[in-house]
Amino acid sequence: METLYDLFPLERAEITNKGLFFNGNWYSCSVAIKEQWFIFKEVISREIPIYVDRNDNEYILVVLTDGSLTIAYRITDEIGMSEQNKLSYQEKIRDLKQQLKKRKRVRK
Repeated sequence: METLYDLFPLERAEITNKGLFFNGNWYSCSVAIKEQWFIFKEVISREIPIYVDRNDNEYILVVLTDGSLTIAYRITDEIGMSEQNKLSYQEKIRDLKQQLKKRKRVRK
C-alpha cells in the first residue's frame, strides 16, 4: 500500500512577502492569508514543510503546525491585459456610468 510519502514527496517551501515559493512557483492558501504569514516587519527567511504532487504544480499541500494539511494553489503576478483590452474595459465602465446617470435623472 502506498503512503502519503510515496505519492507526495516531502519538501520545503520558503515563506516570503509575495507568498510561498517553491521550485520557481508562487503559492498561497487561505490559512496563510488569514494568519498573515506574508507580512514581515523585517527581512527574514522562513520555511515550511510541504508535500508536492510530482505530476501537477498547480498546488502544494502545506503542513500546518498542528500536523494538518491545507492546499495552497499556484498564483501569478502577471497581468495579461493588452492595451486594447484596457481601453475597451475603460470605455465599458464609462458607458455604465452614463447609463446610471440617465437612470437617476429619469427617477427624479
